[in-house]
Amino acid sequence: MIGSPRPTRFALRFLLGFGLVVLPPGLAFAQSSDVRIDSLKIGNGDDGIELKGVAFTDTNLSRDEIDALLAIDTPADRRTALGARLKASSASVAEIIMGSPATALLTFTGLRAENVDQGKIRRLTLAGGQAGPIIDGKPGTFHAGALTIDEIDVSSVLASLIKGSLLSAKPTVARLSWNGFEASFPDKDTPATAPGGNVINLRLGAFDAQTLFEGGTPTKSTSAIRNLVVEFPKASETGKTLARAGYDRMDLSMTTAIAFNPAKKSLMLDDFTISGVGMGSVGLRAEFGNIDPAMLNGDPMAALAALMTIELASTELSLTNDGLIDKALVMAAAEQGKKPEQLKKEAGAMVTQFTPMLLGGDPASLQVAAALGAFIREPKSLSVKVKGKEGPLKFTDLDFDQPMTILQQVDITAAANGITKR
Repeated sequence: MIGSPRPTRFALRFLLGFGLVVLPPGLAFAQSSDVRIDSLKIGNGDDGIELKGVAFTDTNLSRDEIDALLAIDTPADRRTALGARLKASSASVAEIIMGSPATALLTFTGLRAENVDQGKIRRLTLAGGQAGPIIDGKPGTFHAGALTIDEIDVSSVLASLIKGSLLSAKPTVARLSWNGFEASFPDKDTPATAPGGNVINLRLGAFDAQTLFEGGTPTKSTSAIRNLVVEFPKASETGKTLARAGYDRMDLSMTTAIAFNPAKKSLMLDDFTISGVGMGSVGLRAEFGNIDPAMLNGDPMAALAALMTIELASTELSLTNDGLIDKALVMAAAEQGKKPEQLKKEAGAMVTQFTPMLLGGDPASLQVAAALGAFIREPKSLSVKVKGKEGPLKFTDLDFDQPMTILQQVDITAAANGITKR
């Protein structure tokens, strides 16, 4: 249902329309000093696109060159060359309409680019968008919030296209902020007459990302997906499963933070956390050494070769429980005809007994087993740390076909509910 042709068409149309306005294989911010175009139509029918209220200011291209950018039959290499030369103080499209009234229209408003300079854009904004897509013959809805992208640089992409190879392309974006979206569409496996209907509601609160660069190399990056909410029909199988677990929706968020130190050739995954309202969170932190900058800004072959030199200094997995584990235990206990507390004790005892064997009998495995058992009996928080016994581990030296040999090279410690048992 989600992967049906109609949503895919809308996505493709949006990307095409976006490219017509932003990138050289289309409108490419074509301007001639000051140019106004009331309406520009590209294609026909369901695959047609109309740009309304097109305005360009202060360009270095002539009107003939603009016409070449707009013409569908212009060779791609000429468009690319023109796009690589293009300069403009601003470019905007009041409305982008994709599709046809007979099926469904996807409309975006307020697209504007500022300070366009040979493949560089200081700021790109989009006011929003909406649609009424037809999915499996049934109507859906879509509303997109405002989008802002700062410091876009695709000059290397244009230069690479001119050379005929994208291997040296290094497109960069400094910041991105999106006010999310709301969408609804029918669940084809649930009748429309079912209690509560058959509509799936999906919405995203916000998405933010930021990256700092030094000489073209990303040195610090953060991102956040905030409140991705999914509501399934109550009569659907997924809706019933969630209801049995005590949830009427899924509300998830994710944060990431990565830092690269070129001098030390170290990469820190400071944060990778997925959390859910009324569920808890799972997080990962890790430190990698001997990182070749080619991994981050080189061509694919150089990046692949650099992968062979990576070392793992340490990693930590953390869990926090805010209801998910408790509800899962209640469901599991009901299926086995037991009380939750009884199941907790049994599972905790089993983990305490078998963990040392799974870890090869290392003396430190007793501490890990004790922490795991304590977490299961009283699930609040858990942290498991792994690091090399004799320093960072080279990936090329690890025998993944013999996991026990890897366990012999690492120290594993664990802490449950904020307390480490030694």
